[in-house]
Amino acid sequence: MTFDHYVWKSPRDLDAERAEALLTSWHEAGGDPSRSPFQSSTDIGWFHRELVDATLGLDISTDAVRSVSKTPIWMSGTDEAPARLVALRLTPAVPRDVIEDIFSLAVKYDLVLFDQRTGQLRLPLDEMGAYADATFWPGGAIQAAVAGIAGAVIAVGVWLIGIPIVSGVVAVIGGFMFVMAVYTFIHAGRTAMRTRQPRD
Repeated sequence: MTFDHYVWKSPRDLDAERAEALLTSWHEAGGDPSRSPFQSSTDIGWFHRELVDATLGLDISTDAVRSVSKTPIWMSGTDEAPARLVALRLTPAVPRDVIEDIFSLAVKYDLVLFDQRTGQLRLPLDEMGAYADATFWPGGAIQAAVAGIAGAVIAVGVWLIGIPIVSGVVAVIGGFMFVMAVYTFIHAGRTAMRTRQPRD
């Protein structure tokens, strides 16, 4: 069976041509997922577990160990066994929400996606970060400002009320919201300045 989509953790500094060459030589050597030219990572193990738990009937080839645990993923406190690769065969019959699940999980675990049919290599987390930076002004800026101001007001308000323990906990949460809003503005400002600088 041939596969057309590949997911791995690293190396990440590949272009589509080099990724194709790695996969071709690997297929010619037998295509054993445990001998694929990618580094082993627990993130691939988790990606596989979440994908299989959420989606039935996908054609998958992987060296990831199939989990038999019935514990929900959000309650699982142990790492999945590391794996190198998840290869997927995605036919036109695969629902759109499955494609979105694959992309979302690749964002969650900061993985590399390679579509061999189109020769497209993607870094979904980087793409989401670039999109967030590009759309920050003005909508994201307003949301960050509202969250920061609300956090500051909450922190100061509960601190002045002075309810033992509760005030301290809520003040820390409010302070965290304020600090994260400030950090968001600093990051967005630096990104905007970098993009505006003339290139040689």
